[in-house]
Amino acid sequence: MSRSTAAAAALLVAVAARAALAQDTYSSRFDGTDLDAILADEGRVDQYVRCFLAEKDDDCDEVGRRVKAVLAEALTTDCAKCTERQKVGLPKTVRFLARERPDAWQQIQGKFDPKRLYAAAHPELSQ
Repeated sequence: MSRSTAAAAALLVAVAARAALAQDTYSSRFDGTDLDAILADEGRVDQYVRCFLAEKDDDCDEVGRRVKAVLAEALTTDCAKCTERQKVGLPKTVRFLARERPDAWQQIQGKFDPKRLYAAAHPELSQ
């Protein structure tokens, strides 16, 4: 194998590995979203709760649709594919909902994590 062929093969492997790694995490597109501002806004919290609980995505904005699409997997796998920012945001949101909107949190769990795997792994969030 010539040097150029070996270099091209190494580059191809590196690109493929990077692509595989990128698929192992959720998109970071909305990682800059101000979660504290959302949680402080009762209307926005209501909007996202409606979005997550609705059968269709009619009540969802783009952020809500993307979160809703991965929420079951994120909860049941303890956020295994989350970015570092999402690994901070998910428990913060769960803690908020469990304390401030327990009925909504129960409904969200029932829909996206009926076995309560996330809550079992993080009992401190419900206290």
